[in-house]
Amino acid sequence: MSVKIEEYDTVCVMEIDGDFSTDNAQAVRTAFDQRTENRRIVDFVMDLTKCQFIDSEGLETLLAMKRRCEDMFGQVKLANVDDSCRTILHITRLEPRFELHDDLHAAMKTIRC
Repeated sequence: MSVKIEEYDTVCVMEIDGDFSTDNAQAVRTAFDQRTENRRIVDFVMDLTKCQFIDSEGLETLLAMKRRCEDMFGQVKLANVDDSCRTILHITRLEPRFELHDDLHAAMKTIRC
Protein backbone atom coordinates (compact mmCIF):
# COMPACT_ATOMS: atom_id res chain seq x y z
CA MET A 1 0.00 0.00 0.00
CA SER A 2 1.38 3.39 -0.96
CA VAL A 3 -0.88 5.44 1.27
CA LYS A 4 0.43 6.88 4.52
CA ILE A 5 -2.31 7.63 7.04
CA GLU A 6 -2.14 9.86 10.09
CA GLU A 7 -5.01 10.81 12.37
CA TYR A 8 -5.24 14.04 14.32
CA ASP A 9 -8.27 13.91 16.61
CA THR A 10 -11.18 13.94 14.11
CA VAL A 11 -9.09 14.70 11.00
CA CYS A 12 -7.39 12.08 8.84
CA VAL A 13 -4.47 12.97 6.57
CA MET A 14 -3.81 10.56 3.70
CA GLU A 15 -0.57 10.93 1.78
CA ILE A 16 -0.56 9.29 -1.63
CA ASP A 17 2.86 7.96 -2.65
CA GLY A 18 2.82 7.62 -6.43
CA ASP A 19 -0.03 7.79 -8.91
CA PHE A 20 -3.56 8.01 -7.54
CA SER A 21 -4.73 5.10 -9.66
CA THR A 22 -6.18 1.61 -9.18
CA ASP A 23 -4.10 0.22 -6.28
CA ASN A 24 -3.83 3.47 -4.36
CA ALA A 25 -7.49 4.31 -4.99
CA GLN A 26 -8.55 0.97 -3.51
CA ALA A 27 -6.29 1.46 -0.48
CA VAL A 28 -7.72 4.96 0.06
CA ARG A 29 -11.30 3.66 -0.22
CA THR A 30 -10.65 0.91 2.32
CA ALA A 31 -8.97 3.28 4.80
CA PHE A 32 -11.70 5.87 4.26
CA ASP A 33 -14.48 3.34 4.90
CA GLN A 34 -12.78 2.15 8.11
CA ARG A 35 -12.42 5.68 9.44
CA THR A 36 -15.89 6.94 8.53
CA GLU A 37 -17.61 3.91 10.00
CA ASN A 38 -19.68 5.16 12.94
CA ARG A 39 -18.71 8.73 11.93
CA ARG A 40 -15.49 8.46 13.90
CA ILE A 41 -13.70 10.73 11.41
CA VAL A 42 -15.49 13.02 8.94
CA ASP A 43 -12.72 15.41 7.80
CA PHE A 44 -9.98 14.34 5.40
CA VAL A 45 -6.95 16.04 3.88
CA MET A 46 -5.41 14.34 0.87
CA ASP A 47 -1.69 15.16 0.72
CA LEU A 48 -0.62 14.85 -2.91
CA THR A 49 3.03 15.85 -2.40
CA LYS A 50 4.29 12.62 -4.00
CA CYS A 51 1.44 12.23 -6.51
CA GLN A 52 1.94 13.33 -10.12
CA PHE A 53 -1.06 11.67 -11.77
CA ILE A 54 -4.70 10.97 -10.96
CA ASP A 55 -6.64 8.59 -13.19
CA SER A 56 -10.42 8.18 -13.47
CA GLU A 57 -10.54 5.75 -10.56
CA GLY A 58 -8.65 8.20 -8.35
CA LEU A 59 -11.04 10.99 -9.36
CA GLU A 60 -14.06 8.79 -8.64
CA THR A 61 -12.60 7.96 -5.24
CA LEU A 62 -12.14 11.64 -4.41
CA LEU A 63 -15.70 12.44 -5.50
CA ALA A 64 -17.16 9.55 -3.50
CA MET A 65 -15.21 10.65 -0.43
CA LYS A 66 -16.39 14.23 -0.85
CA ARG A 67 -20.06 13.20 -1.17
CA ARG A 68 -19.92 10.93 1.86
CA CYS A 69 -18.08 13.48 4.00
CA GLU A 70 -20.57 16.18 3.06
CA ASP A 71 -23.41 13.83 4.05
CA MET A 72 -21.76 13.60 7.48
CA PHE A 73 -21.10 17.38 7.58
CA GLY A 74 -17.41 16.81 7.03
CA GLN A 75 -15.02 17.86 4.30
CA VAL A 76 -12.27 16.71 1.96
CA LYS A 77 -9.40 19.04 1.12
CA LEU A 78 -6.46 18.56 -1.23
CA ALA A 79 -2.96 19.73 -0.28
CA ASN A 80 0.29 20.01 -2.23
CA VAL A 81 -1.38 19.53 -5.62
CA ASP A 82 1.26 19.74 -8.36
CA ASP A 83 0.72 21.28 -11.79
CA SER A 84 0.03 17.93 -13.44
CA CYS A 85 -2.75 17.02 -11.00
CA ARG A 86 -4.15 20.57 -11.16
CA THR A 87 -4.32 20.24 -14.94
CA ILE A 88 -6.18 16.92 -14.63
CA LEU A 89 -8.66 18.48 -12.19
CA HIS A 90 -9.07 21.48 -14.49
CA ILE A 91 -9.57 19.44 -17.68
CA THR A 92 -12.15 17.22 -15.98
CA ARG A 93 -13.87 20.34 -14.59
CA LEU A 94 -13.49 19.02 -11.05
CA GLU A 95 -11.11 21.71 -9.79
CA PRO A 96 -13.93 23.96 -8.47
CA ARG A 97 -15.42 21.05 -6.51
CA PHE A 98 -12.37 20.69 -4.27
CA GLU A 99 -10.61 23.07 -1.94
CA LEU A 100 -6.94 23.08 -2.97
CA HIS A 101 -4.15 24.27 -0.65
CA ASP A 102 -0.47 24.92 -1.26
CA ASP A 103 0.63 22.90 1.76
CA LEU A 104 -0.64 20.56 4.43
CA HIS A 105 -0.48 23.16 7.19
CA ALA A 106 -2.73 25.55 5.25
CA ALA A 107 -5.27 22.80 4.62
CA MET A 108 -5.32 21.74 8.26
CA LYS A 109 -5.87 25.32 9.42
CA THR A 110 -9.11 25.52 7.40
CA ILE A 111 -10.75 22.44 8.92
CA ARG A 112 -13.89 23.41 10.84
CA CYS A 113 -13.88 22.07 14.38
